[in-house]
Formats: sequence, structure tokens, C-alpha cells
Amino acid sequence: MKTCVAIVLFLFGASCLAQAYPEPEAAAAWRALAASYVRKALKDQTLAKDPALNARVDAVMAAVGAAVAAIDSRFASSEWKAILIEDFGHGAVAFPGETVLVDAKFVRMLKLNDDELALIFCHEAAHVVAGHASAKLSFMAEFLGKEKVPDARTALLEFLARDSYAAAFQPTARLQEREADTLGAAIFYATGFDSRRALRLFDKLAELEALDGDRAGQGTDTHDPAMVRKQSVAGVIAELQQAGRATAVPLRP
Repeated sequence: MKTCVAIVLFLFGASCLAQAYPEPEAAAAWRALAASYVRKALKDQTLAKDPALNARVDAVMAAVGAAVAAIDSRFASSEWKAILIEDFGHGAVAFPGETVLVDAKFVRMLKLNDDELALIFCHEAAHVVAGHASAKLSFMAEFLGKEKVPDARTALLEFLARDSYAAAFQPTARLQEREADTLGAAIFYATGFDSRRALRLFDKLAELEALDGDRAGQGTDTHDPAMVRKQSVAGVIAELQQAGRATAVPLRP
């Protein structure tokens, strides 16, 4: 199983764009942004206080982190953490430093089970594994010129300053989301969570799309429609399951 998943990780790792800034510098810029969100949540007293929900999230995140560590040696000693914030405004967002910020209201509204949470966390972990955050900064260096954004922190602040930059990056962001779905599905397969229960997540997201005028995949949204994503993720998991069965050593009679 680990061999099959590792092949997927290798293929996506090879597709990462060349970085304009050293990885430690780029990661530090994103970690600082994550820390600012947490500080604001502390100030506004919006960190989720539900002990049962926090315990569930911690357990699922630990399982996902263990799966990543088992198939990618770069994260062998990493400690992944998920932080619940009320009304965060995004379902979940991953940051270098192995941190995932999660909207507690989103989790409760969709009544997410552990398998669905695991699929979300695997998608977010895939963004970190694939280096997508650094790619945003490299885009800014190419788009504006390194003389205007000489370091990673400046590039990140500039990226966040105007919606027009996100719009220009949108085609790449859409590809990143598709990569995160594919790579995340491979990570999910390694966790051992129930894929049938997890895939119901996309049915719930499709209902949200319908309520929102079915705008997924349109405008500034970087995700494909939920049912397209469901088919893609299910396909990857099915292929890995088949490959795992094909490579299994049969027991002697």
C-alpha cells in the first residue's frame, strides 16, 4: 500500500514549480500568517471551546499526519495540528508548518463524521506536501518582478493585498486544487478511514452549491464542482485499492 501511495506522491512532487524563495523563508512567511489568524481568534475569543469536537479533530488530524509521515520521509518528525476557529470563513486552510485552520461552524453545519474530516484534512495536507503555498509566492515574484517583492514575506503581503492577484493566479490555483484532490485521495487511502462514508462529503458540498446558485467552478472559485471532485477522488482510491490487491502476497494453502 505504501509503495502505491508513494508513487503518487513522487509524481506530484516532481510537478512542483521552481521556487523563487528558499523553502524555509517561504514557509516562515506562511507560518506567520497562520499565527496571526490564531492570535486574532484568541483576541476575539473565537477559538472553538467544544472539548468533544476538539478531541475528534485532534484524533483525525493525528491519523492523517501519521499517514503522511509514513509515505513521505520529509514529514517523518512533523506534528500536524488542526485548530478550530468559529466563523473562520473558510472550511479548512492548510499552512506550512503542518497547521490546518478549520471553521468549527462548517464542521457542525455539515455534521462531518470522522471519515469526512479525514478526507478534508488529507486534501489540506496535500497542499502542504505539494508545496502549493510556495508556488503562490513564486508566482508573485514572476508576476511583479523580484525587485518589487525581494523576499517571501513581501510577496505574501502583496498577494493578499489585492484580489486582482488571486484572479491572475486562479488558473494555477484550480490546478492546485485538482492536485490536492488527487494527492489527498492517495493520502486518505493510506489512513485506513472508510472511503464510502468519506465520499458523502461531496454530496453535502453539492447541496451547498445548489443553495448558492450552483456557482462552483465559476467566477473566482478555484474548486471543481463537488460531484466532479467526488468522481476524481473515488477514482484514485479505487485505483489504489486495485493496485494494493494486485500486489498483495497470497497466503499459502
